[in-house]
Amino acid sequence: RAYTMIEQREPVVTRIALRGDWRSPGLPVEPGTPQVLPPLRMNGKPARLAFAEWLVARDNPLTARVQVNRIWQEFFGRGLVQTVDDFGTQGEKPSHPELLDWLAAEFVESGWSRKHIIRLIVDSATYRQSSRWRPDLAERDPDNRWLARQNRIRLPAELIRDRALTASGLLYPKIGGESVRPPQPEGVGELMYAQKPWVADEGPERYRRGLYIFFQRTAPYPMLINFDAPGRLVAAVERKRSNTPLQALNLLNDQAFFEAAQALAVRVAQEAAGTEQRLERIFRLCLGRKPSEAEAARIREFLARQRALLGRDEAAQARLAPYVPEGEDRAELAAWTGVARALMNLDEFLTRE
Repeated sequence: RAYTMIEQREPVVTRIALRGDWRSPGLPVEPGTPQVLPPLRMNGKPARLAFAEWLVARDNPLTARVQVNRIWQEFFGRGLVQTVDDFGTQGEKPSHPELLDWLAAEFVESGWSRKHIIRLIVDSATYRQSSRWRPDLAERDPDNRWLARQNRIRLPAELIRDRALTASGLLYPKIGGESVRPPQPEGVGELMYAQKPWVADEGPERYRRGLYIFFQRTAPYPMLINFDAPGRLVAAVERKRSNTPLQALNLLNDQAFFEAAQALAVRVAQEAAGTEQRLERIFRLCLGRKPSEAEAARIREFLARQRALLGRDEAAQARLAPYVPEGEDRAELAAWTGVARALMNLDEFLTRE
């Protein structure tokens, strides 16, 4: 005989465990909310349905306020209420209370549409401000609490990889499906995944968005952890941002970024002719702007050194430029791969200005 699960006709009575001991049941408890919050009205409904309706009820404005505050944080680096996980008496007061109330009301009226709130934010003049630091603003508002300028924010870990793949043209935009396993640093897979070896994906699946990277809690993907992606053991309402030498080494030596630099060199060679046009094109792809005269001069100097260094080293050329389109020169592509690696390591490449 095999045991099977059946649904009970009546729910089990839940009791307080005295001193946390399940063998010492105390008074019975029923579903409800803390007294400081609006009451939970069951009205004969299942507890979970009643709780869901309570969360989005019009007399409970807290849910909408918390949600729009977190959306705001994603685009400005901090919430209108800086303590995003504490809207209680111990949390900070909102910097712009009327704006928070208006966004919350707009969120509810739009049918709880995140897209609607995101569009309102990114279309606003406040969001589209320059993040350029100004001494007069810094003196009056050193923390930029009143948003006289935009905040500079480093991209989240997943988007840094996506940024490199997008610039290079490698990003595979497939939505949904199984997790992706990009290449691991040498030795990490054998050390951390001994029971089930990490086998890197091949083909376009290898270049899917960072959102889909397989994340094992006991052995997370190193690149994500280096750039402060939270673990999966506990919920994280806010990502911390660190600045370490290991991050720069990751951008230079991680296989995913190395392949992106190689592909970017090929892309630039195919889309532009001549050093000057290629120089402008690679800046457009990486930084979204033209290079200044000083920057262009430094890149020309660096490119000349790379050409001289790689001109007769065929082994180095093959490592830096394994794929050479018809009509292109391997040594030239290898030199431009070095330029691509340098630009992808810039703070500006990783930062939303």
